[in-house]
Amino acid sequence: MRPDDTRGDAHRPLARACVRCAIAAVRLVLAGGALSIATPHADAQTPPASSAQVAPGVVRPGPTRDEADMTRRPTGIDAEFVDKAAMIGKTVVQASQLALDRSVNPQVKTFAQRMVDDHERIAGTLRQLGADKGVPVQTRMLVDPALTALRTRSGAAFDAGYVALAGPRAHEAAIRVYETEARDGHDPQLRAFATRTLPTLRADLAAARQLARQIGSTR
Repeated sequence: MRPDDTRGDAHRPLARACVRCAIAAVRLVLAGGALSIATPHADAQTPPASSAQVAPGVVRPGPTRDEADMTRRPTGIDAEFVDKAAMIGKTVVQASQLALDRSVNPQVKTFAQRMVDDHERIAGTLRQLGADKGVPVQTRMLVDPALTALRTRSGAAFDAGYVALAGPRAHEAAIRVYETEARDGHDPQLRAFATRTLPTLRADLAAARQLARQIGSTR
């Protein structure tokens, strides 16, 4: 054997060891790259949360009181009831106040005082209900041609005009309005108010009819 062959055999184990180290280093590099791909960086930004989402512990605000009141505000038949009932009641009160000042008939004055007492009480409750429900009742004086004409009369003509304006017909109209609300109204408080008020209106109607007969017999 030549000396060169002996040296070559001596170097082969060292060469194999170097190859194995190189392969191990390549595998380590490849494994590290795969790990970095699979695992996101700690400082990576997370996508922003959707605006429709609410963070944990945060309570989404509900509707305001005004918005809630708007959803409960009477409409349709209930709002119409408030308007019509207020108008009829105001006509009766203003005509009756005029009768207390102008009439000389004690029966007319007695009836007129009863109308003022009953209808002002009814109007006060209706006004409060309307305010609570967002349907304000008009409180200004009426500009009614019938009231204007009544102011120009006196004596028996005044009494007859008063009964025609604030007597049976006015109370029959009021009862129809209140009966409709009591039967068909949607708002429970307004419906209950209409039901409670009907006995008073029916009693006032009976008194108005009696006064109409008395006034008719004295003309």
